[in-house]
Amino acid sequence: MRFVHRLLRRLPRRATAGIAHPWKDGEDGPIGSVRRFFQPPPAPHSVYDEQGLHERDAPLELTVPARGDAFSFQAVVTVAWCVTSGDGRTTTGLKADIAAERPKIHERAEEVIRRVARRFEPYLPGEAEEAVNEALTVEFARPPHQCDDVTITATVKAKVGLTEEVRELRKQLGRVLLEIQAKAEIDEMIRANMTQARDAWRDFLTEGMEDWTARFAVRLAESPREVAGVMTTMVEERRQDAQSFLDVVKQVVAAQQSVDVFDLVAASDGVLRIALERLGVPVPPPASDLPWLEER
Repeated sequence: MRFVHRLLRRLPRRATAGIAHPWKDGEDGPIGSVRRFFQPPPAPHSVYDEQGLHERDAPLELTVPARGDAFSFQAVVTVAWCVTSGDGRTTTGLKADIAAERPKIHERAEEVIRRVARRFEPYLPGEAEEAVNEALTVEFARPPHQCDDVTITATVKAKVGLTEEVRELRKQLGRVLLEIQAKAEIDEMIRANMTQARDAWRDFLTEGMEDWTARFAVRLAESPREVAGVMTTMVEERRQDAQSFLDVVKQVVAAQQSVDVFDLVAASDGVLRIALERLGVPVPPPASDLPWLEER
């Protein structure tokens, strides 16, 4: 019991101002003191935690000049903050530290973006954005504030796009380029179709030249009911061609006989037979008792 009385005498008789607990406010006496002694400390709702304070600014919209300063880029900048402190600073204090650094960070970010964006034409936002973000990463690689056990880091990113003026000009140019591309694709399709049709017709005509009946087959394909007339014409033309060919052969034989080279004509019997067969003229089997095959 003496130990308990000593313990009670050492405890404060009033609750510490500003500290809340689950018992009645203003409760006093030995029992209240014991309860306050064994009660865990209040949760640090307004005290900085060990993981740091993280904030993200609202997007900052900037209009920065492009190459030549005649046109501009539209940039949207975001800044993410991280504050760490080792002196138990409250969240309100850390927010105040960020607020103190915010104008300087925004100004530095704008300077970097303007400097880098001026290297690119106003119609190259993708290339400009890549270069801008690389420069921002280098610019803010080190914490912008580090003193008094407080470290502030800022991560700055930018999205670069076209302005409305440049966008309208690019739309007009894009429309013209699309029309040119479409015309080129149409011309290519026409050329490919013409090439295919040409090759098909060439194969068709080549096949027709090798077969004397091809011309008549085409006529029948166009007019299937004219079979009788087409066949009559075909036979008559073959007869005329054969007669003309025989007349030429007679002339050649007569000329060869006059110069005593009849043996040459006799040796050409196989050639003549092949020529007649090509003309579609029925040729009898070769005879072995032809007068010019006898020894002279």
